[in-house]
Amino acid sequence: MTISLSSPAREISLGLSHESTYQQSATPVPYAQEVLVLAHHGHSFQTRELLNRIVSGEQQRIRQEQMLWRLGGALLGACFGLSDGFQPQDIFLGMSMSGLAGLGHEVMSHEQRQFLEGCHSLWTIGTNSPVELMSRLGAARSRILLYHASWDRPRIFTHHQGARGDTLVPLGHAKQHARGFHNSKSLEVMQCYFDAEELQMLQNQLYPNAEAAFEVKRLQPIRADHAQQLDPHASAFLHSLEPVFVENARGNGVGYRVPIPVHSDF
Repeated sequence: MTISLSSPAREISLGLSHESTYQQSATPVPYAQEVLVLAHHGHSFQTRELLNRIVSGEQQRIRQEQMLWRLGGALLGACFGLSDGFQPQDIFLGMSMSGLAGLGHEVMSHEQRQFLEGCHSLWTIGTNSPVELMSRLGAARSRILLYHASWDRPRIFTHHQGARGDTLVPLGHAKQHARGFHNSKSLEVMQCYFDAEELQMLQNQLYPNAEAAFEVKRLQPIRADHAQQLDPHASAFLHSLEPVFVENARGNGVGYRVPIPVHSDF
């Protein structure tokens, strides 16, 4: 079952202006189990795999075109008595994937960025991409679930921690937030190197909705009984998640922390 995870910025309100105590029983949380499974096991967007396929494929294509140019140049040389055929230089053929696809704080060279722009794949490392967010906001520490009664389902966030402090970035599906799936040329490049089933898997992976990110003043663990006092929906999450107290400029609330799966970067 695929569920929507979109989190418009106007919806991100923690719902508590102070530490209210709830005594009444809560209504069931819609899609709680499905979102819990996704938070525990959902794959973050596989930028490394995507770039490996595209860069390797484009390098092979360039080598083939270069060979054709050389063959054509040799033929022209034979026809017109030229001593040398055409020998175009390609600054991209030696590009290292370790420097290109690492989700760390490496800065790509101008030539590497030009290469990605040329194959309509600069979006993978550009503004608001997972790579750029980790460089700007710091490493992803965990996933945080938040829920408010006005929402149609719980939301999954990535907790980033860096020099700017703590930031929560909502996660949706890549088909919603990754720019490459909304650009015909970028999509065409992906279709060259991924079949329909693989593309669908990429589209359904978790991807940050950077426009709805917000700063957090405080994020700290709390006891389960404290969470139950503050959150009428705590019972839907406490059986498998660690409760945390979250404070931002719009209020306070209870969130639920999930470790980032070993197969994912955020």
